[in-house]
Amino acid sequence: RKTLPSSAKRSIAQYSPKPQRKNQTKSPAEYREQRRLKQERYRRKQTQREHDLAKVVKRLRQEVPLLQMQHMRMVFGVKLMLEAVVTEYFQLFRHGIWFSNMDTPCHLKAKAQQQLVFLRTAMSNDVILGGLKGVDALVEQWRRYCTYFDNVELNLGVVDIRSNIAWANATLSVTVTKTTLDQVFPHLLEGEQDKLILRSRLLGQRLVLPCRICFEWDEKSKRVVRLDTMLDFFTPLQHLLPCFDFVATVMEKALITLECIISDDGSD
Repeated sequence: RKTLPSSAKRSIAQYSPKPQRKNQTKSPAEYREQRRLKQERYRRKQTQREHDLAKVVKRLRQEVPLLQMQHMRMVFGVKLMLEAVVTEYFQLFRHGIWFSNMDTPCHLKAKAQQQLVFLRTAMSNDVILGGLKGVDALVEQWRRYCTYFDNVELNLGVVDIRSNIAWANATLSVTVTKTTLDQVFPHLLEGEQDKLILRSRLLGQRLVLPCRICFEWDEKSKRVVRLDTMLDFFTPLQHLLPCFDFVATVMEKALITLECIISDDGSD
């Protein structure tokens, strides 16, 4: 049997007709499915990018207040540093303390974080607050004032700095609500007629409370080690109520100590 030379085989293969491919045209349904899958992959990538960006933004927002405070520490000296801390305290807490949860808008979460970072940076961990100690205790007192009263507003007046002590004159304006009566003046909820009159007189009233806050500064740690607050409830109540006996009735069993600490049961 004769065989063809290899050159002849190549020549035959070169000019031999190629087998016909099957029709590769996709149906409209297949095209739609292909587009759907591409769009789904694109959306997943976009969602991941947005998620990553949100994490970066959150981290940056958390870092900004701390960086601002660190910058302030480097720029200012001791006396001016104390003055700056006092000013910043009143600016950050002008409308009380902000709280955040899963549903809180981002800008309010940033405010709450800024307040907390400021307190933990500017205050000693065991800062003295009358009969209480610590930043957490200060946050809790702010929470009570902002929860038990409405429309809390702290306004700074004159600041007097001598050595490492700063006295800040201010006003704390609050609105009396039903929660105020329940949590701060529960003795007025008793059924006596004169207390019923006092409740009706107080409910919804706007009290502008004269306030003095003392900041004691420690040069070594560059932090506030004592924060004493004095609030005058008597003066605005005297303007509101017809006689001093009524003022005494309101304040004698109020759950506020002489250091202006709102207690749970009057024992703090």
